[in-house]
Amino acid sequence: MGRMALTSRKLAFLIGQICVSFLLAGLTGLAGCKIFDHRLEAAQAEHLNAYIRVRAEREQEMFEDARRLNHAAEQAFRRRLAEMQDMPVDAEFDRFFPIMDDGTRRSAPELYDGTTLSAGDYVFGIGAFLAEGAAMTDTEKRRYLAGFQTVRAVGEAFLGRFSNLYYFTPDRRMVMFAPEREDRLVFYRSEAPADFDLRGDEDAALFDLRANPNSAMQCTALSRFVYADGGDRAASACRQPVRDGDELLGAFGSSISMTETLASALDMPPSYGMNMLFDHAGNIISRGPPPAVRAGQDRSDAVLAPEAIMEMLQLDPRAFGVFAAPDGDWMIAFSRIEGPSWYFVSVVDLATIRQTSRFWGLILSLIVLDALLGSLAIGALLDRAVPSEAG
Repeated sequence: MGRMALTSRKLAFLIGQICVSFLLAGLTGLAGCKIFDHRLEAAQAEHLNAYIRVRAEREQEMFEDARRLNHAAEQAFRRRLAEMQDMPVDAEFDRFFPIMDDGTRRSAPELYDGTTLSAGDYVFGIGAFLAEGAAMTDTEKRRYLAGFQTVRAVGEAFLGRFSNLYYFTPDRRMVMFAPEREDRLVFYRSEAPADFDLRGDEDAALFDLRANPNSAMQCTALSRFVYADGGDRAASACRQPVRDGDELLGAFGSSISMTETLASALDMPPSYGMNMLFDHAGNIISRGPPPAVRAGQDRSDAVLAPEAIMEMLQLDPRAFGVFAAPDGDWMIAFSRIEGPSWYFVSVVDLATIRQTSRFWGLILSLIVLDALLGSLAIGALLDRAVPSEAG
C-alpha cells in the first residue's frame, strides 16, 4: 500500500515536471520569436535605410539638374540684360519678333528652321508668342531679347538633358527653345489666337512674393496627355522667377517628360515590397504591384491604405527615413523630392519576417522541450534503476 502511494506521488510529480517543461519551452519559444522579430526588423530597417538613400539621390537627380539649368539661365540672362541697357533694340526686336495683323508678335519662321545671325551665330528651334506685341515697351523688348539669347544658348548647352527651355512673363508672353518638338511650336508661332492665355493655375504661387519670397524653383503638378500614337505621356514643368529686388524680370522654365521617370521609380522595389509616388497633396502618381506574398488579395487589403501612409508622412519632419506602421504589419521607407514636393515611398510587408520569427521560435521551443523531456526521461530511468539494484 505504501509502495503504491509512493509510486502515485512520483507519477504526479513527473506529470507536473512535464507540464512545467511544456510551459518553459513555450515561454522560451515566445521569447525567441520576439528576439528574432526584433533582430530581423532591425536588419530590414537598416537595409531599407540604405535603399532609400540611394533611391532618394536617384529620384532627386533630375530636379537638381533642372535647378542647375534654371540657375544657368538666370545668370546668362542677367549678363545679357545688363549689356543691353543703353542699346537701341527696336530694329533687332522687329526682325526677330515681327508684329502680326492680330496685334501679337510671333517669332520669325527662320528662328525655328535655322538661320545664321549677323554676328555669325547659328540659331534654331526658337518659337515665341508675345501677346499685345504692339504695346511692348523698350524695357520689355530688352528683357525678351535677353531671354531669347539666353534660351537659345543655355537651352542648346543642356539639350542632351532637357528638350526645352523657355522664358516667360505673367502678361501672356513666352519665347521657347525646343528644337525636338514634333509640333515644331507651330501653335505658338502661328496658330494661337491673339487672346490665347498661356498662364497656368500655378503661376500665381510662382510669382507672388508672399507665396515665394525666395524666388525658389517650383514644379507644376503632373499633367497627363494622350498622344496620337496611343501612348500616355506625363510631364511636369519646373520654373524659377528672376527678380531685381522686388521687381519681377520674368521666369525661366523647362517642361520635363516624366513618363520614363514614373516607370523607373517603380523598378526594383525592396524584397517583399512595392514602390509608390505621391504628389504634395497625397494623391498617388504611380505605384507598383503589391508584394508577392499578398498578390492574390484585393488591392485594398494587399497594401497599406495610401491615406494612412500620407498621414504618417505628414507627421514625420525628416527628408527621408524608415519607420514601422502602428499595426506592425508594414515597414515604410520614404524620401521627399524637392522641386515638385513629391514623396517616393517603399512599403515592405513584414509578414515574411513574422513567419520566419514564428518558425524559428517554434524550432527553439521544440529544442528546449526535447531537452527537458529528455532530462526527465533519463531521471526517471535512473530512479527506477536504483531500487532494482538495491533489491
